[in-house]
Amino acid sequence: MASFSKYLLLAVLAWIITVGGGSLYAKETPDNDRGVFSLTLNQAINLALQANRSLITSSFGLDSQTLSLNSSESVFDFTAVPQFNAGVTDSQKRAGAGVAFQKRFETGIEASVIPRIVRVEDQYSGEAGLSLKVPLLKGYGRDVNLDAVQGSRFSVRSSERSLFSAKVNVVVDTVSAVYAIIRQAELVDFYVVQADNMEAHAANAIMKEKVGLATPMDILRAEIRLKDIESSLAAAKEALSNAEDRLKLILAFPLEKRVAVKAPLSYDVLSIDLDEAVDTALANRVELEQYREDIDEAKRRSLVSKNSVLPQLDLVMDYGRYDDDRDFIQSMALEEERWSVFLEGSMDWSRTRQKNSFEQSLISIRTARLNYNVKKDDIVRQVRFQLESLKKAEENIRIRMQQRHQAEGKLAMANIKFNHGMTDNFDVIEAETDFLRASVDLLTAETAYIVGTYRMRSAMGTLIERSSDNQ
Repeated sequence: MASFSKYLLLAVLAWIITVGGGSLYAKETPDNDRGVFSLTLNQAINLALQANRSLITSSFGLDSQTLSLNSSESVFDFTAVPQFNAGVTDSQKRAGAGVAFQKRFETGIEASVIPRIVRVEDQYSGEAGLSLKVPLLKGYGRDVNLDAVQGSRFSVRSSERSLFSAKVNVVVDTVSAVYAIIRQAELVDFYVVQADNMEAHAANAIMKEKVGLATPMDILRAEIRLKDIESSLAAAKEALSNAEDRLKLILAFPLEKRVAVKAPLSYDVLSIDLDEAVDTALANRVELEQYREDIDEAKRRSLVSKNSVLPQLDLVMDYGRYDDDRDFIQSMALEEERWSVFLEGSMDWSRTRQKNSFEQSLISIRTARLNYNVKKDDIVRQVRFQLESLKKAEENIRIRMQQRHQAEGKLAMANIKFNHGMTDNFDVIEAETDFLRASVDLLTAETAYIVGTYRMRSAMGTLIERSSDNQ
């Protein structure tokens, strides 16, 4: 009879643990709180690409460079500039008006047509002149005269690539932040369930101690473990809050607003060899494209610097028709003409500054080539590192799955032995701790692999598709 009572009491206690403590696999699904903004992974990425402040700043920089390009191109526009003057001296009064029609060509030739009329006291004079200035040495050629335009176009393309790179980084950061939230939320759930189980173990030990089936050590063991779990739970909640704040900053959300995310924990194993990954990265990485154009830009700037070493020599041609008459109408007949052709030039005999500038441009070319090779090697290193990280994460997942399976079997065995009075709660607590740790490690490995696939695609330059306008 005493033996029967003992097993009956153990059965009741096991039922209390199962019903009161809850199952380790159970997860509570709280109701959606009012004011919580729920996002899927794709929604978070799209929102980040629209609202991220660093991307907005980069787009402002692109807009500014576009305006600079428009300003540079406007130098070659046809312009009409009204001119007038009026004044008095101690001997006469003078007033005049005209319009200067000007055009600068990409070769450096400057042409202007200026009709004007001038009144001095009661006498009028009219004039229509054509002026042509042709640089013969310094300042001649499209490469030289389009220097500002080509430089602005280079800056626009560089800003576009910078904006694209910023988008890639934002996507990776968003994915990392989303899965950090998911991982920490899962950890909180794990620790909540474990804490409930430890409370049930402590209550069970207290009840068993009253009938002489447990010792104070059993109670103390469960309470110590409970405190450890409560400490871990508090740390997990703090980490969850920090992860949410990180995502809010990326999405430009108010920090006081709550956010919840959903993302798949399933994944496809990325199968690609190193050579293929490196070739893909070298063909698609926008940074490498930028460094290649840096070399071309340095060469172009060197040609402009070489031209600046030449002396200034211009051919200037002027032709005009004019007339002087007291009558305003007659003064516009322009019956007289005059013309001139002459050379004008100047030269700094030493041209030290220009020569040094040219030598510096040659150094810039060598530097740009060196930077290109350094960046190329760095991209290869990034691809190699990310691929190795994925392989390690894949192997880590396999190991963690085995560990969790073993911990699950250990926990089942410990529960059977405990429920039949064959052992105290030490084995059960230890087995639950091992299972919790194995589950957390597996979740960490899985989320690390998923984020790693995004980092790998980023390293290969295939994470975001570029529009044809930006290529």
